[in-house]
Amino acid sequence: MKQGRLSPTLEDYLEAIFHIVSTNMVARSMEIAERLNVKRSSVTVALRTLAEKGFINYQARSYVTLTDRGLNVARCVDRRHHVLFEMFNDVLGLSEPVADQAACSMEHGMSSEVCKSMTAFLMAMKQDSDHALPIKKLTKTLADNIDCSSDCGYAPSRAAAAPAGKDVATLNILDPQESGTIIQINGTGTLKKRLQELGITRGERITVVRIAPLGDPIEVKVKGFRLSLRREEADTILIQPDK
Repeated sequence: MKQGRLSPTLEDYLEAIFHIVSTNMVARSMEIAERLNVKRSSVTVALRTLAEKGFINYQARSYVTLTDRGLNVARCVDRRHHVLFEMFNDVLGLSEPVADQAACSMEHGMSSEVCKSMTAFLMAMKQDSDHALPIKKLTKTLADNIDCSSDCGYAPSRAAAAPAGKDVATLNILDPQESGTIIQINGTGTLKKRLQELGITRGERITVVRIAPLGDPIEVKVKGFRLSLRREEADTILIQPDK
């Protein structure tokens, strides 16, 4: 008997058999084909493979049942799907069709460690509903204001590493006539989008032209254009100063 790790496609077959068997006690090729929207010939090939690996009991022109090993794996795949679905639908507020499609796409790459942590998170959200509700509302509000066509505004906790031997600082460190290369823009999505629309993007050289008498704002030059930035805006722009 051959055993081994299942491909995502075979996991889908095993999950389909699990659902059919849960209702009808046994599964038949026609039912599996209809559930997965595939040809009967494809089902036959998949069933033979699953039988060889010891996940199902199957003989040609007969019904299908799960072995103990197959049942354990099928339950695991099904639970991964439900964990992901609840995370997307209940916590993140995605619609059921979108959540279901995302869960189907991601369930096969979900490790046991990730599943355990995500399950624990869902359990914590259910047990502490007083704290869970404002988190869900805030998540929905933030998601509605993210524009994926430009930049989501998310600033990674770990800043992009600078090339060896070079310092990284904010734009505010530069004096008039000093320049640097833009490495990263932090800050909110709205501010980040506005700065990028002004030409302040990663890899561009930026020069401080002059600084107002009271230190704010500062005038910079990037892509041949001169712009006026507040100090708080300049502080979100990470650069590598020229040596």
